[in-house]
Amino acid sequence: MEEKEKLKNYERFLGEFKEQGNHWDKIEKRTATLFQVLIDGDLKELVFVLKHYPKYIEIVCDHFRYSYNYGGNEADMYAASKLLTMSEGYHQKQFVRNLIRKLPKISDFDISKLNSFLNELLEKQEQIHSIILSFYKNEIERNINTNNYHKLQVKVLEKNLQKLPINSDFDFSASDRDANLDIPYMD
Repeated sequence: MEEKEKLKNYERFLGEFKEQGNHWDKIEKRTATLFQVLIDGDLKELVFVLKHYPKYIEIVCDHFRYSYNYGGNEADMYAASKLLTMSEGYHQKQFVRNLIRKLPKISDFDISKLNSFLNELLEKQEQIHSIILSFYKNEIERNINTNNYHKLQVKVLEKNLQKLPINSDFDFSASDRDANLDIPYMD
């Protein structure tokens, strides 16, 4: 029952959906505003809405391309993974780059937090999209290379990193048509 009530709260913001037209012409302003708020605020809620209204997935991916994390809210890694899974086929690079920007940062993690985080990735890798696993694997490697950790601690991390199978062929380079949308100071 709670899910139905929760869904009713969102339904009043979901206006008419048009199959034809440009991105902004397909949905009403209140619907675009709802998705902007959910993109910026809580990906868990966004995934909840899209689960019940999958016709908006492509629109949300397009909308996400122009979203630059104004609120600074971090995204839940598992909700981001669900969004990536739901949106297979609509993975424009800028959409993925903006989603990745919203993930929790690990650059300030000490060796203990980094090890715990890597263990979580290993334990729950079936629940995490390969793009996110690949991103965090690269971030952990960057963290190892930029910090002065003890060699034995690094060996343990590197051994565990090898256990993280990465089969993502997503290219994070900015050479696509959306490259000019990157805003460096937002990283």
